[in-house]
Amino acid sequence: MLTLPELILRMSTAPAVAFRLPGGTLKPEAAADVVVLDVATRWSVHPAEFFSKSRNTPFAGRALTGRAALTIVGGKVVHQAEAPTGS
Repeated sequence: MLTLPELILRMSTAPAVAFRLPGGTLKPEAAADVVVLDVATRWSVHPAEFFSKSRNTPFAGRALTGRAALTIVGGKVVHQAEAPTGS
């Protein structure tokens, strides 16, 4: 299992460096592309709920922990997860 710092490195910083892209950093003047993770949320994978037209996944029906709570691209919110219900 990856630690959170390893995940961040492998999913943002390293690909930006490998492909010579300007992202992967939170430095001033860098692109404001950010994902906020909720590492505690438990959820089940339901391919019918995917935004993509593709429904292929080896994780269908599996219970997972952690998911994107908020995604910002170019300084604009493009995804915001629904607030959990109950407690």
